[in-house]
Amino acid sequence: MQILRELVHIINKNKVRSIEVIGNASDNKSMITEFYNAIVEERFKTDEEAAQYFYQSDEENQNYKKLKNRLKNRLINTVFFIDVKQPSYNMRQRAYYECYKDWAAAKILTGKHARISAVNISHKILKQAKKYEFSELVLDIARFLRLHYGTREGNIKRYEEFDEVYKEYEEIWIQENLSEQYYVELVTKYVNIKATQLELHEKATEYFQELEPTIGRVNSYRFLLCTYLIKVMIYVSINDSSKTVEACEEAIRFFKSKEYEASVAIQIFLHQQLLCFTQLKMFHQGKSVAEECLAYLEEGSFNWFKHQELYFMLSMHTNEYQQAYHVFNTAISHRRYQFLPPSVEETWKIYEAYLQYLVFIKEIMISEDDQRFAKFKLSKFFNETPIYSKDKRGMNIPILVIQILFMISQHKYNEAIDRIEAIEKYCSRYLRKDDTFRSNCFIKMLLEIPKSSFHKVAVVRKAQKFLEQLQSVPIDVANQAAEIEIIPYEKLWEFALASLGNEFYKG
Repeated sequence: MQILRELVHIINKNKVRSIEVIGNASDNKSMITEFYNAIVEERFKTDEEAAQYFYQSDEENQNYKKLKNRLKNRLINTVFFIDVKQPSYNMRQRAYYECYKDWAAAKILTGKHARISAVNISHKILKQAKKYEFSELVLDIARFLRLHYGTREGNIKRYEEFDEVYKEYEEIWIQENLSEQYYVELVTKYVNIKATQLELHEKATEYFQELEPTIGRVNSYRFLLCTYLIKVMIYVSINDSSKTVEACEEAIRFFKSKEYEASVAIQIFLHQQLLCFTQLKMFHQGKSVAEECLAYLEEGSFNWFKHQELYFMLSMHTNEYQQAYHVFNTAISHRRYQFLPPSVEETWKIYEAYLQYLVFIKEIMISEDDQRFAKFKLSKFFNETPIYSKDKRGMNIPILVIQILFMISQHKYNEAIDRIEAIEKYCSRYLRKDDTFRSNCFIKMLLEIPKSSFHKVAVVRKAQKFLEQLQSVPIDVANQAAEIEIIPYEKLWEFALASLGNEFYKG
């Protein structure tokens, strides 16, 4: 009762009239709620649009600024009342939100001189923070309790107890920060600035060798996550997919041995394994990893759709086209598909075009009731998927490739010839860097088809030098974005040649 009386006194003393949060029943018709709902429904994309709607003015309008600030404050207040018991949160995620919410309350109560309540809450948090390895939080709480029992109560036994806790977790925290610092440094200095793969390999090796002896003595979540991400970099940097799989497996074993479900970390390393099995063209192993990973993902979440993309690519790179067709239908038929960002939805449209091509050349059998594929129109795809003027991700490449392949397979030779100029211009502008070397080779091979008047023997002869260049840089060692080569170019070349005859096209 003493704790309750203290809390009531604090609340009453500070005259809390009402909790201003989004979702109050009495607030359902307010302008703030209307503003909130409009943002949720994506009716406003800019301040200008919102200011015009509410005040027929621009974003500098003072009334609009006040409305915006009130909504922001309500949203911040609402953060503390988010329901963390939803099925989408695992136990560690729930504990994280609850611990930090309670710790914020304890700090506020301490500032209001309600130390009895603050200490009581801190003991409760400490137990959870230790269990779920929130090391920094354990450190903060241990410091607070050490100070309390040492200076407020003069309890030497309890002071020494929390002093020991503090020293133990200070060492863990130091090692966590070191591993995180090394990981961030590798990403910032060697990945983002496109340093040579050898530099990344050497630096990652150096850092891991320094951290490795600590494994076993420190096995906290954050330390293991950053340390094993560094180890994975060692092998990814030299395109050693087999060793990468082994490193990921070692990390997964550590995280599965935790008392709690470390789902995010496990997802990360399963995701990397799936990429490796795609490179290694090991469908069954990749399928097993893909299905295991689904257990850690919320169906319909953004990460769930990204996972479906990886599963799709695995199927396409291992010639399991029927499975790719099944994965595609699973993704686009989900009710959350319509809420994907336009760039992600566009990727799936490109995937569909490749599947349509495989259907056309009879590599895939579609379901009898599949109206989407039965009604596919190539001209509509061309119109809805424009070539980007600034191709930052390289996603123009698969669009250009599938357009040419369709024209060849449908014997629309005049249309194929008409596009040559645009494609050659694209090659000269964008396909000069090492990370598009394979794409450059393959498009040059395709361009030999109309130049050789669509005569199969002539095409094979003239494209041979580009094919050899392509084969000199296998896909598993090419430094290119994974999503560019939807089907390995060597396989697409087989399909393209199979569509040609041994007669010269005269136009």
